[in-house]
Amino acid sequence: MKDLTIVLLNNNINIDTNNIETINYNKENFLYDLRNIKSKYLTFLKDNIDLDDNYLSTIIEKTKEEFDSCFINYTIEIDNKKYAVEGMDAPEVNKVPYQGSYIWSFIYNKEKLIELIDSSDYSKENIEKIFSKRIGIKEPLLNHHHGSNKIINDFIYTDEKKEVKRKNIFYLGTFCNGRFNGYITWLNNLGRCFGDDFDMTIIYDEINDITKERFERYFELIKREEDTLYLADRLFVTYSTYYYPKNLLKLEKNYLFIHGNMCDYKRARRYHHNNYDQYIGVSKACADKAVGYFPTDHIDYILNPIKIDQSEVKPHLKLVSAQRLDPIKRVDRIHNISRILDEENIPYTWNVFIDKKPYEKGVYGGVVYRRSVINPLPYINDADYYVQLSDSEAFCYSVAEALSLNTKVVVTPLDCYKELKIDEEQGFIIPFEYFDEENKDQLRIKVLEMYQNIKKPMQNKLDPSMYSGYKEILKK
Repeated sequence: MKDLTIVLLNNNINIDTNNIETINYNKENFLYDLRNIKSKYLTFLKDNIDLDDNYLSTIIEKTKEEFDSCFINYTIEIDNKKYAVEGMDAPEVNKVPYQGSYIWSFIYNKEKLIELIDSSDYSKENIEKIFSKRIGIKEPLLNHHHGSNKIINDFIYTDEKKEVKRKNIFYLGTFCNGRFNGYITWLNNLGRCFGDDFDMTIIYDEINDITKERFERYFELIKREEDTLYLADRLFVTYSTYYYPKNLLKLEKNYLFIHGNMCDYKRARRYHHNNYDQYIGVSKACADKAVGYFPTDHIDYILNPIKIDQSEVKPHLKLVSAQRLDPIKRVDRIHNISRILDEENIPYTWNVFIDKKPYEKGVYGGVVYRRSVINPLPYINDADYYVQLSDSEAFCYSVAEALSLNTKVVVTPLDCYKELKIDEEQGFIIPFEYFDEENKDQLRIKVLEMYQNIKKPMQNKLDPSMYSGYKEILKK
């Protein structure tokens, strides 16, 4: 395999190719030609005038190293002066844009170069403009100086850039931001487990309020700016982030964490994940299924860390209602209470068995509308409260069923409930006026009290004699 390809910018250049592949620059097929080059590195040659005898051997020697781009100039042209011709040292080059032969005097990692060229105009002039905005080095450039100046990953490095150095940088891709997925949960648990003992930073392009609130307790959060160079001892990226920004770098190691089964994750298969030193699955099964999708046959795995703070684990509130869809049954009051539960971040599930769903969607917050069932008793028995908020009831069977099952109730102040002797030990009676907008604070107090009292037992006070009247009217 050839170590290097030279793109001849002028068709009349003749050089001893030996162990080097050469292709002629073709504006129409430029990107296609680059993608089909088999060697790892390539460079450009504008002409072969005044090249040193050891030009080729020096370039071949450089390709034995690992780099993204490397300056190795022999004919630098600035202000129409060819410094190599007269043997003069080239002046310091520290301003952008860099132009002329200087632009074409780098050896490039082919894959990195292809990432850099994002234009449909492949004229030499336009390519030169692309390079001139992306390339820079710190030291003065001297003629015939074969330095190993590694233009840091993806070619962005200029004197004007600020530097931010951190030990462990996690890049939060826009695709992951705000999503409730394994990557976000992974970061959250890393922060819980290791945030107090390690320097951990999240670099982001965009972040929403939900994600920010979840992470700012554990991580330093930094919005990525284009004029800043971020240097990390270790950089962590997820496999669903198909690139990391061109000014986000590492000094020691880049880690790609795999948070899904690659055989099932079709979208991620299109991405090239070849910028990483180590590939790590979040389980052995995940690592095994990742083989063949990454440029290595060895995929490590580390089980996801988990840490739960007991103080943050709230009990789950279980509510149930059973009714028909009728204005007098007041489904809207269910949502008065559910909105408060949502606002207070109280975890709850509210099963509403109803003959017809009042909304197109079957879910409203934590309220789940379900088709009516003949026997709702298992749900009522399992609930913390049975809720009936109607304007009128002659005798509510489902409330009586709940009381018989020792399930507390939440009801409106109807006369029929007074006959059932419902009191504070059996649940809550919510006044009608509490559902008015001006009394919503009073309703909130009641709802919070409901939640706080879910562990208190309910005493069944139903009097069996209440059914005795039927014995008198039924004949044997």
